[in-house]
Amino acid sequence: MKTKNISIIVVVILIGIVGYTLFSNKKEMNEKAAAVPEEFAIPVQTATVGAKTISNGLVATGEFAGWEEVTLVAESQGSIQYLKVEEGQKIKKGQVIAKVDAVSLSSQLSSAQSAYSKAEKDVARYERLLEVGAVSQSALEDIRIQKENAQANIAQINQQLSFTTVKSPIDGVVNKLMVEETSFVMPGNNIAEIVQIDRLKIIVNVAEDNLSKLREGQEVSIKSDVYPLKTFKGKVSTISVKADASRKFQVTIEVANTEDNLLRAGLFAEVNFDALKTNEQEAMVIPREAIVGSLQNPSVYLVNNDSTVSLQKIKAGAVINGDVIVLSGLQNGQQIVTKGIINLTNDTKVKITNN
Repeated sequence: MKTKNISIIVVVILIGIVGYTLFSNKKEMNEKAAAVPEEFAIPVQTATVGAKTISNGLVATGEFAGWEEVTLVAESQGSIQYLKVEEGQKIKKGQVIAKVDAVSLSSQLSSAQSAYSKAEKDVARYERLLEVGAVSQSALEDIRIQKENAQANIAQINQQLSFTTVKSPIDGVVNKLMVEETSFVMPGNNIAEIVQIDRLKIIVNVAEDNLSKLREGQEVSIKSDVYPLKTFKGKVSTISVKADASRKFQVTIEVANTEDNLLRAGLFAEVNFDALKTNEQEAMVIPREAIVGSLQNPSVYLVNNDSTVSLQKIKAGAVINGDVIVLSGLQNGQQIVTKGIINLTNDTKVKITNN
């Protein structure tokens, strides 16, 4: 009996020891869990507010065009007797492009010359007859009129014959031939397109508030996507005296294409009207994508030292090449959120994931 009591006491003690151990372990686990609170940070990308050299000059876009571009048309009827040029060939002003068959006109000219010769002889004969009273003065006047008509007919046919020779009115390059030898043409049919490329032009439209930055003869710098490392020079040729329906003025830029004729009509052009260093200045800028709201009432998310963000109101200036000039509200060196903005509010924890 005594032995049985001792066994019961030992079992109770063991159960107590196990229970105490389990309780202690659970308490320790709870304390550890409480010591490490669960926290989630929004991944974002940021940019550093900094100064950048910007130009307050005017930039406009357009495309290169030949200073003169003409399409030659047939002014007489007939088949193309011969072509004197090929596509891509450089030509001079007055150079023959094509010749239209003039057989019919040549025949008409011979007849007209014969009629004039006869009328000329008739006038001389009537003048002699008038002296002896054999014809009246009115008869002589009629024959003189026939002579004048024959002479006018010769002049008209000669003019038509001159139209059969198609000549270039400008120096340039044959961009396209619309006919072939033996082709039949009618007056008004296109024959060739001539483009002057040693001198090009760019036509851009400029808003009225930028007119103060322009003057005729002003030098400009020009960039083209085809030659990204080259800068071409040009000058303002004309500024229209009247705005269009959108209150913009047409400005024509003249460009000398003397360097191996690198430029071609139709190429995209970016014209900087004021690329002088004296017009450059240092400005605080941020990426346009960092702006929350509109440019009229802009804000940005500023990253704090504790990795939270706060919405900061700023005053914004012009947008230049994707950068917004900051007039007030930020300081150089501060970090602002550029991507991941949609998930943020004030005091949101963030994790910066910039590459």
